[in-house]
Amino acid sequence: MSPEDYAEMSTERLLPLFASTAKQLGLGRIFACISGALPPDPGLVAMEKQQRRQLSDELLAIAVALMTRPPGPDALSLFDDPDSDVRMAAATYASDLDEDLAEATRKGVLAGCSAKEVIAGRQRVRQPPPAHPTLLEMSDDALLARFQDAGERVTACRFIDWVHDEQDTETRNRILGELIDIRAEAEQRGMLARFAPFLDSPHPHIRFQAALACRYVAPDKAIATLEALKADRDPQVRAPAGWTLSRWRGKYAAPTGGEA
Repeated sequence: MSPEDYAEMSTERLLPLFASTAKQLGLGRIFACISGALPPDPGLVAMEKQQRRQLSDELLAIAVALMTRPPGPDALSLFDDPDSDVRMAAATYASDLDEDLAEATRKGVLAGCSAKEVIAGRQRVRQPPPAHPTLLEMSDDALLARFQDAGERVTACRFIDWVHDEQDTETRNRILGELIDIRAEAEQRGMLARFAPFLDSPHPHIRFQAALACRYVAPDKAIATLEALKADRDPQVRAPAGWTLSRWRGKYAAPTGGEA
């Protein structure tokens, strides 16, 4: 169809057409494959360039038709579609509908979550924890809970631009500093062994922090955890895990400084 044909269609007709075309193009699966979250899709790999270009042109024409009319909840629902191919196509071809939402959608597809989770994660990361009670004032259980919370916030730093944005960099460094202080306080109390359950956390960043805490009190499991993390798909997990193992097995008995 021509752009004029799409322009004459109602929004009710355009939305399912956009979704079905997006599923054929498979942008969500393509980017998930690039990020290492999914294996290559044989059907997408075998797709001819001409077919991919045709689908892309169709999506662009449909998106232009949608963006020429007043934005509404129906069109914005594309960014919250259950299918990652539809969400990524919306973020790519219809970003003018809502640029901030489109950017959050792209990050969400790469992270395997929704744009709403990305936005909530950013808010959580940028909100400092309560000043009181201090770590010294906390009970052992509260200290462990703060460790969990800080580890989750480090994980959510993937939703902010801590590589290029100076303020985001400071935010991430602040959270990493919290984790160092928590481990130091736990060591003072002789409770590092209580971090062992975190070695089984579903969050790679928490497992890494737990391995740092447990490297003397549960060295075998801590080293095994670091070995597994060294093969993680996330380079921000792989690199520090590999560095820590190298220090552990090298000249120094244990990593010192900057390992968080």
